[in-house]
Formats: sequence, C-alpha cells, structure tokens
Amino acid sequence: MKEKRRRNMGRSDYVETRLLRVGATPEYVGYPYLVDSILIVWEKPEAGRNITTQVHPLIAKKWGVSPASVERSIRTLIAAVWQNCDRRALVLLLGRDYERPPGNSKFIGAASRRLSLVYREPDETA
Repeated sequence: MKEKRRRNMGRSDYVETRLLRVGATPEYVGYPYLVDSILIVWEKPEAGRNITTQVHPLIAKKWGVSPASVERSIRTLIAAVWQNCDRRALVLLLGRDYERPPGNSKFIGAASRRLSLVYREPDETA
C-alpha cells in the first residue's frame, strides 16, 4: 500500500513528505525554498554544482527575496532539522550520516539524488 501511495504522489508532495519526516516544517521561511531547491536540482542535476549562482537566484526571483535570504533561510532550516531530527529518517533522506550539519549544496544535492532514485512518476509501473 505504501508503494502504491508513493507512486500516486507528485514530486513536490513526495519531497515535502520526506522533509516532514526528518522534521523540516512549513513554519520555517526556508521550507518552500528548500523544497524548490531540491526539485530544481532533481530536474537539472548539474545545477547542484552551482547552488549559489544557479539555484538560489531562481528561487529568490520566484519568492521576491534576495539570493542571500534564500541561502540563509535554507541554512537555518537545515540547522534546525539537525538539532531536532529523526536521525534514521535523515540518513534515509541523505544516504549517509554526517558528523556535522551538511551545507546547503550538500544537503540539496544528496536529498535530490536520493529522492530521484526512489521516486516513481504516477504513471510509471513498478
């Protein structure tokens, strides 16, 4: 049943579900920025190598804020998740355990890659 439910979920909903599991919540300003960042890098993995020059400006424009605000808000959210997370869910999301909170680029890159490997489009068959 879980597998079927996951296949019927859109990418954005899937990313949000996984972020909620690790303790990221919409109360943080950086939450929609992180969701959008993961989706952008999922779609264009090469953008993950240049988060600050390619991804943050796109999100800043979409939300009407500065790229620095996007970066800072995502960093704050990652730090909060790190302090209060379900460690096992975080390892599943990122693919490994980290000694310290990963930076924005590492978190976004690892999460987008791991999620893309597990996710199936709603019309794909298992």
